[in-house]
Amino acid sequence: MTNLLINSTKSTPLVSLEYERGSLLLAGKSLPEESISFYSKIEAGLQEYINKYFNKPLVITCEFEYVNSSSSKLVFSLLKKAVQNLIDVKIIWSYEEDDDDMKELGEDFQDILYKKFEFRIFV
Repeated sequence: MTNLLINSTKSTPLVSLEYERGSLLLAGKSLPEESISFYSKIEAGLQEYINKYFNKPLVITCEFEYVNSSSSKLVFSLLKKAVQNLIDVKIIWSYEEDDDDMKELGEDFQDILYKKFEFRIFV
């Protein structure tokens, strides 16, 4: 199984899904023109992980500078899929120190998913 790596652009985040390591990183800005198309690749990679490693821990790190509304729905969908289909999921939600909107988005996701997130500040 080949790891998934999508380099960041001005409008899309860095995506790194490492199957053997059990890690998914989403970092940067997310405001792609075609949100569904962009996130469908990540969803497919996550589904592969679930199919093969459903009992293995997965650490998901979200380190967004900005997420538009269509992307936030799709990020939530990815997190929900992981929480509902994997035995052990850790979610790390990183945000810039003064970015209350990103912090609140993570808190909202945490509340809806009934899953405790680890919150971190990045510089």
